[in-house]
Amino acid sequence: MKFRIMRAALMMLAILGVAVMSAQTASAAQGTRPCPSYYYCFYEHANYQGWHLNYRTTNSGEFNNPPASSGDRRNQLSSIINNGDHRICVYDRLTARPDKLLWQLEPHQDVPYIGAAANDKADYWKAC
Repeated sequence: MKFRIMRAALMMLAILGVAVMSAQTASAAQGTRPCPSYYYCFYEHANYQGWHLNYRTTNSGEFNNPPASSGDRRNQLSSIINNGDHRICVYDRLTARPDKLLWQLEPHQDVPYIGAAANDKADYWKAC
């Protein structure tokens, strides 16, 4: 009797594990919303609010007068979605020093708030 209960419990865990893996695979294939699939998306405020910049056909970008923008977006970044195929690195451009790496984000990952140490300090990003 005890063996049957343990076997049933293990079978249920295996079924749940397959369901969780399937859901994770499906969400990675669809991308993280609200950023379109295959894009790198950057947002002014936490939780993907405020202005946003979406890049698809490039592996790097500046926040200083980016394409399709109405001005300088440096030192304003607070959240990121990486639906692209590369890890991305976000940097603070420092004068007379190596640029400071603020954040790294793997493909199909997102960060609703980059944290107080990196918030509103980004100057550019690139695939890394």
